[in-house]
Amino acid sequence: MKKTGIALSLILAICMIRCKTQKVEYNLPEPMSAETRAAYMERLDKGKILYKENCSACHGIFTKGKDNIPNFTKEQLINYRTAVLMANDKKNHAVATKMSPQQLDYIISFLALRKHGE
Repeated sequence: MKKTGIALSLILAICMIRCKTQKVEYNLPEPMSAETRAAYMERLDKGKILYKENCSACHGIFTKGKDNIPNFTKEQLINYRTAVLMANDKKNHAVATKMSPQQLDYIISFLALRKHGE
């Protein structure tokens, strides 16, 4: 029984480390200064965190080291942002109406610029 507990604890620790260290890659333009790239990465990382906290329950999650976020089209992202900012989508995206426009922009930027999972 003691060995089972140790084995389960070890498996859980490995899973937590693997999920925590998962790195998302982004489609950023090549000719970009280091300063601009750092600012974009900060914005995208904030978007990733906000997405996980507010959107992933309904729109996929990060599990088992794989990116299970839906591949939204640019049109879908524009329509989604517009609907939330106009406050006419309270039923389906009520959590988004509680976010600031800046937080929503972070999430939209994260979704638009991340490299899609396979």
